[in-house]
Amino acid sequence: MQRSCLTIALALAAASASGQGFYVDEQSALRLGNAFSGGAASGSDASTAYYNPAAMLLVGDEMAINLSAISVQSEFDGDATTGDGSIAIQGDDAEADNFDLLPTLYYVQQVRDGLAAGVYINAPYATGTDFGSDSVSRYQVSESNITGIDLGLALGFKATKSLDLGVSMILQYLGAKQVVAINTPALCLGQLDPATCSSLGVDPALLGSSTLDGRFEMEGDNTDVGFSVGSVYHLSEQARLGLHYRSRITHELTGSAKVSFPDGATTLVNIAGLESVTTAGSAQISTPEVLNLSYFQRHGAWSWQADLSWSKWSRYKELAIQSRNSTVAALTAEPQVYDWNESYRFAAGVDYQLSPQLTLRSGFAYDQSPIDDDNVTIDFGFADYRALSVGLSYAINDQLTVDAGFQHTLQQQRDIDQNNLQSAGARLNGEVTTDVNSAAVGVRWSL
Repeated sequence: MQRSCLTIALALAAASASGQGFYVDEQSALRLGNAFSGGAASGSDASTAYYNPAAMLLVGDEMAINLSAISVQSEFDGDATTGDGSIAIQGDDAEADNFDLLPTLYYVQQVRDGLAAGVYINAPYATGTDFGSDSVSRYQVSESNITGIDLGLALGFKATKSLDLGVSMILQYLGAKQVVAINTPALCLGQLDPATCSSLGVDPALLGSSTLDGRFEMEGDNTDVGFSVGSVYHLSEQARLGLHYRSRITHELTGSAKVSFPDGATTLVNIAGLESVTTAGSAQISTPEVLNLSYFQRHGAWSWQADLSWSKWSRYKELAIQSRNSTVAALTAEPQVYDWNESYRFAAGVDYQLSPQLTLRSGFAYDQSPIDDDNVTIDFGFADYRALSVGLSYAINDQLTVDAGFQHTLQQQRDIDQNNLQSAGARLNGEVTTDVNSAAVGVRWSL
């Protein structure tokens, strides 16, 4: 029974944090071009309602619409084994090729001198991965996605001659889905001898094949409220510092959990108390606190910006599953431990106004992974990333400007030994390689 309990617990745990890149930075076409540097101080467009509401006083009356495209390719190269660790898992290569489109909308209005209001809709937690139901990683993860959508209401005001302050309320929707295969032959052999397994219709010779695989699927969502506060300090007319804090938002994801097994494993499933079932379940997950310190300076046609960010990913220690259904409660009695760390991100960028209509930009970013070597999983096989960005803005007229940006992340490689032989009856030992590219276009209207 212990093996089956842990199998389902692992599946539920993965559902809450299995998107490719938990946080998605691509929320502005303009800011993508300089690697999202200086966002709390630059006040470059209406997206500052999200990045720091205090900087909205620098924008004027503006609406900005953006569309970002993110391509993430992940590949596992190594051994996938089951049983005692010597039997190869049969299936397709564990490869995921994911493409996401993320629209955003920002609006800033100068209410009066020294007071600005803004509203935005964006998707800072919207991504997914699909390794396939027949991949060798199916007992760790087959398919997963997470969708986070923010609706923000922001206010910025001048506190002193040199200091602007801002605050926003964030209404955040978070939804998640997870699909994972259940290794039925390993489940039987973990509790009974091979002869008994055969008598129950579970042939040990099928260990490693997908013939008797069960399936677990969970979906859940929730909406909750958070806030952000920020400040901009004007060092001079051309230089400023920005500080922005975004709060943690804790979600109690509620939804359905569905477990199903093939007909050939019915007897075993009944004996183990793991009948096919659809029931309700919940899990708690938090989007972390984020603190940004930014610097911006303009000199003639040039401007420079830099950004240091801190994210409290150490909030993500473990995941406990709750259910009123006694069967699911028993199967998920043990929480799944993650033990992520706090992480830092640094970015720097430069803009050059080539002509009154055309501005060029570029940037570099370094983001520290919050995941220790011992906690790397195939759906979170990310290393520290290093990204290079280029972009431009072209003013069609006094009211209309088009922005575009492109970012390439240098290839990430991470060693992995995801040993779930005592839980999911599977082990992945090798290397995960990840390539990420993103592009965005946007339109800004000065109102």
